[in-house]
Amino acid sequence: MSTTGRNAPRRVAAIGIAILSFQVNFCRSRVSILGTEMQKLGVHSALVLASQSIDEHPVWSPDGRYLAVNADGRWLRIDLSSIHLVAATWRKDQPIGVPEPAAKFSKVRESRVRDWQRSARFEPRRIVARDGTTIELRQEDLGTAFIITKKGGQPETLWTSGMENCHSLALAPDEKSVAYICELNGVLVTGL
Repeated sequence: MSTTGRNAPRRVAAIGIAILSFQVNFCRSRVSILGTEMQKLGVHSALVLASQSIDEHPVWSPDGRYLAVNADGRWLRIDLSSIHLVAATWRKDQPIGVPEPAAKFSKVRESRVRDWQRSARFEPRRIVARDGTTIELRQEDLGTAFIITKKGGQPETLWTSGMENCHSLALAPDEKSVAYICELNGVLVTGL
């Protein structure tokens, strides 16, 4: 293809727009894999990292592709764009997705995580999305209840834990899911 002549700038611009559009759509499709996997299984939650050694709240990358988790004093970056889930059960036989094989993760510098935190939204037990949806990890005796309340709606309890503390809500950048810690299980992501 020739890029000479009067139409050359238009052709170059059109090619640039097509490439950019492909890159944006490709990135979106990779990022939404976790949500797609949960939908396929008919579950609202996935245990993305099994560990009883999580030290801080999870941190989403600005594009939502990665989740940073501090386990045993070192930051790990979980790649959510390549995760494959299989069905499992927890909390009185409720369905949940678990990665198989285990989610891919790598070390990530603390400085990178701190950069991600600048745009992140996180709260210990209650967070409100821009659309007015409230997500809460409410302590009940020695356990926790996961409660979602859509704007103008009634609170819906998705699950309760018997003797497990769950906390450290981190809202995804697209606000379509939330990550959090359940101390006896690890890091979970729930779709909203």
